[in-house]
Amino acid sequence: MFLSENVEKKQGQGLFVWQEMSIFSAGNHQLINSMSSIKTPLEPEADFVIRSYTKAELAQLYSPGREPAAALQNLYRWMRKCTPLSAALQQAGYDKYRHSFLKREVALICRYLGEP
Repeated sequence: MFLSENVEKKQGQGLFVWQEMSIFSAGNHQLINSMSSIKTPLEPEADFVIRSYTKAELAQLYSPGREPAAALQNLYRWMRKCTPLSAALQQAGYDKYRHSFLKREVALICRYLGEP
């Protein structure tokens, strides 16, 4: 009978350690594999960078795991409900038909909604 070693895999932006356990019994020639994850990031997550983003890209940063359209609707809803943000965006020249947020618009969104 033996146990195998730890395996490191890169997932997303963080590095996670996956522990793979393989048990082999010579008597009945069975191989039992089980993989359990230790969800501890080994390196810190990257800081959010204020730059221009497509609307779908920024929305998915605020709502990870959701479809782009659903994440975008969610972000638009938050923007509408935050009247100081809506006023600041309007004053900054926000165009709802543009496909991306400008750097100054992203800065305003982060100021009022917090970083994703």
